[in-house]
Amino acid sequence: MVSKKINIFFVVLLIFLGFFLFFRQTGEIKEVIVGEKTFFVEVSRTKTELERGLSLHVPLSDNQGMLFVFQKEDLYGFWMKDMSFSLDIIWIDSNLKIVYIEKSILPETYPKVFLPKTKSLYVLEIPAGQTNLLKINVGDKVKFVKK
Repeated sequence: MVSKKINIFFVVLLIFLGFFLFFRQTGEIKEVIVGEKTFFVEVSRTKTELERGLSLHVPLSDNQGMLFVFQKEDLYGFWMKDMSFSLDIIWIDSNLKIVYIEKSILPETYPKVFLPKTKSLYVLEIPAGQTNLLKINVGDKVKFVKK
């Protein structure tokens, strides 16, 4: 009887360990590395999160950003609705290559929509001026760090 309980315990433990390792490896993106800099990001995936973005958000520090993750590559437009600070916006394709950049976009530009010329799967918003400061260019690669 005791042997059967121990076997069941180990089977349950192995299943739990398997789930833990699986989800740990496929964790959420927490950091985006662009050039030599790491940005700690909030990730937007749901329809509501994608629409809201950084609207009504407190200003970002120099090492913060928001990463928008879409379901498929397409031409995604962004605007500065309800924003109180300026941004650099970086469009990134499925190969993690930067395909388009808009620099130092002011809140006053709303309702203008900023639209890339190339399809992307991800969009990274970072504090205005960072792309110039870090010499980030179209064609550069980015890295995602999952935790």
